[in-house]
Amino acid sequence: MQIRLSLLAIILAGLSSIASAAGGASLEELQKEANSGDVESQYSLGLIYHFGRGVPKDYNQAILWYTKAAEQGSAKAQYELGQLYQTGRGTTINYLQAFQFFAQAAVQEHAKAQYSLALLYSQGLGVGRDYPEAIAWLTKASNKGLADAQYQLGLMYYKGTGVEQDDVLAQKWLTKAALQNNPKAQYQLGLFYCKDRGDENPHDYKEAVKWFSKAGAAGHVEAQYLLGVMYCRAEGVQQDYKTAAKWFIKAASQGSSRAQLVLGACYWNGKGVEVDYAESLKWMSLASMNGDKDAKWLKKEIREKMTPAQIEDATRRINKVIKLKGYIEKKDTPPKEEYQNTLNQEITSTGFLISSDGYILTAHHSVGSLETVQIVHNQTKYPAKVIAKNESIDAAILKVEGENFPYLPISIDKSVQIGDMVFTIGYPQISLQGTEPKFTEGSISSLTGTGDNPQFFQISVPVQPGNSGGPLVNDKGEVIGLVVARLNDMSSLLTTGTVSQNVNYALKSSLILPFLQTVPDLPSKIKSHGFAQNRAAAIESVKKSVILITSYN
Repeated sequence: MQIRLSLLAIILAGLSSIASAAGGASLEELQKEANSGDVESQYSLGLIYHFGRGVPKDYNQAILWYTKAAEQGSAKAQYELGQLYQTGRGTTINYLQAFQFFAQAAVQEHAKAQYSLALLYSQGLGVGRDYPEAIAWLTKASNKGLADAQYQLGLMYYKGTGVEQDDVLAQKWLTKAALQNNPKAQYQLGLFYCKDRGDENPHDYKEAVKWFSKAGAAGHVEAQYLLGVMYCRAEGVQQDYKTAAKWFIKAASQGSSRAQLVLGACYWNGKGVEVDYAESLKWMSLASMNGDKDAKWLKKEIREKMTPAQIEDATRRINKVIKLKGYIEKKDTPPKEEYQNTLNQEITSTGFLISSDGYILTAHHSVGSLETVQIVHNQTKYPAKVIAKNESIDAAILKVEGENFPYLPISIDKSVQIGDMVFTIGYPQISLQGTEPKFTEGSISSLTGTGDNPQFFQISVPVQPGNSGGPLVNDKGEVIGLVVARLNDMSSLLTTGTVSQNVNYALKSSLILPFLQTVPDLPSKIKSHGFAQNRAAAIESVKKSVILITSYN
């Protein structure tokens, strides 16, 4: 009995929807009126078949009845016909036909037709591109209160598209549309208030947050991402990483690659969310698959610092998301093996010889908790023992057996000045760039590191994953620092929304030398002055002394 009642309810609901579309008349009565030439009945039948109200959708029937009504001058029918010809539903796409029907309705003051006609003029579809005509029709539709037209008109004034750029008119029309809860207008209005237009019209971040919040609540993905950025930067609001993370999650879940990238940084740093390395790698990987260039190499760096168990966990999470249809746009889907072959991953870094009997200096994070690693020098492999480590300054000392190795002198850094030219040679990203040592140069950008830390130099020398542990060398071939880090990319993402370029750091030799003195007999073997007579000789000396370090996670 319950099944029969449910079926009856469905039938009655279908009859009710037909009657509603027909103003209370049955489908049979409506067809009779339409066949007799009643224009409203013809239009109503077109709607019923167009949208499947109580009957299966039938675009051919919709076009038939819309055409009959349009021929009698129905602006509503003319507009709907224009939509069908523009989208190719029930017919082939025909912009000229669409233009003609929109024009017929537009002259009858049909606001949506005026808006659609304006878009065809602005895009040059079905008619030659004509911005003045587009502006004229948009203005007509906007004055009738159509939010989409107000948004489009405001956008054209904002960008100066086909019309002289005018912030006053842009603000006027975008505000009108935004007040009608148009998310695109709310987002654009937020951008408007972020823009600094001089002393008389400075940016207003508080107002921007207001409109981004409205658009974000309506699901606008770019607004959600920018809200997250503004909460991170404390622009227009108090800094609140927890709220920022909530907006990043909303945008990332809709496939925003930039939000996925920054959300990965949130989970790595524990900003607004609990630290979760697997979740960080998951979002970074999704961002990479969506084509974000920064994520492509950041995820590799993240994996180097994770345990095999964490990588396996991340792999499961990534594969689970990949199975959700339409979740991400797979612009650059990597081979399946990239996530499945995650165990025993080779990690590479750089080091350099500091004595003729095989002592090597590198970064602490290059060896981590390992007691032995493998090095490659002059195409020969050696096992190396980790002799000493200092995590606080990120330095480690290795030792290989042998004699007469070429090595580099370590000079005190007191004479170093801002602007001094420096260089390094190392093994960045060998899977992409090969195993030949790579030379990069730059200058001393600052005598202090991040947060004015006096232990480091800030350098403009390009540094890539794999360069860590390499020597920072002056033109005399003397080591004045140990390349240890780039600007924390995760922190940079959360504070600026971007990954900073060429902001890198080297530990000063004045911190390195006391650490070397902790190893018995080593200080007497270290030289403090360069052997090179010129820059070319210095480069050649460094090239012979750097070594490739390989280890496995």
